[in-house]
Amino acid sequence: MIRTLVLALAAASLLPAPLWAQDQSDFDANMQAATQAQEIAQLMGEVQIASALAQAQYAGMTVGNTGPGYQGAIALPTEIPDVWLAVIVGKRSDAPDADYLALAEYEVSGGRIISEIIHPTDAIPLLDGPASAMAQARSFAPRAVLASGQSAFCAAESGDGAVQPSVTFATIVLPPRSNGTFDAYVLNGPIEEGAIPLGKHFRVGFDSFGLDGEPELVTDTCEVVTWDTADTDLAMSVYVTEYEGANAPSPVHIYVSGLLPMSMGVVTGEMIWPMAGGMIAPPVPAAEAGYVSGE
Repeated sequence: MIRTLVLALAAASLLPAPLWAQDQSDFDANMQAATQAQEIAQLMGEVQIASALAQAQYAGMTVGNTGPGYQGAIALPTEIPDVWLAVIVGKRSDAPDADYLALAEYEVSGGRIISEIIHPTDAIPLLDGPASAMAQARSFAPRAVLASGQSAFCAAESGDGAVQPSVTFATIVLPPRSNGTFDAYVLNGPIEEGAIPLGKHFRVGFDSFGLDGEPELVTDTCEVVTWDTADTDLAMSVYVTEYEGANAPSPVHIYVSGLLPMSMGVVTGEMIWPMAGGMIAPPVPAAEAGYVSGE
């Protein structure tokens, strides 16, 4: 729900809030969890921006001929700070064990492409190492979610008014950690201007051998953040949602906040966490911010 709360000021300025009556040790643990979630959310955003820029550029340069087995893009950090390598991924065939290919490579920094290599069709290199693992994960993660047997679908009305399950996914594969493990976030969609699903988002873990455990349902709700794109007061509004059973917001909440034209507040227990533009502030008591559950 969109509200105008005193929370708006805290979310906009991201100034520290008082601890109130919350136990200090609990507060510190929750703040640490929130900080880690913010770091993951920022990484998700950087990966998505680099991948999207590369795919848009590649599509413009290869109109009608995207290359063999086009699979989208992955993005990895380079040795140069703030420079990402986005790789356009192809696949040699539809066979399960077919090799993954690097159709093109783009260096991205500061929201713009700084270098481009489109490999000729007779000299397309194979992906190997972490890039190959990430490409495979990008393809496999949504299937792992569908096969997990969890309640992955939300009812949505089709054009003829019939209610159908929503099965649109967007997959963001994060770069591997130092131990070789990495995560893919499978986000429920579609994510578009004026409407962003807040629930049925999954985290799928991988290691050097493939899938690492079962997909984790991060946000179990069919709630959709909606807004009027013509509303000139959105910047002064706050979208408030409840995250039951958690002590701090998830990376998905913080990532979604970076896509919204308004601030966001995530309620965990009696506290509400202000966030805006992919940044989170310390929590304040929900009642002090003017929020009452169920209203």
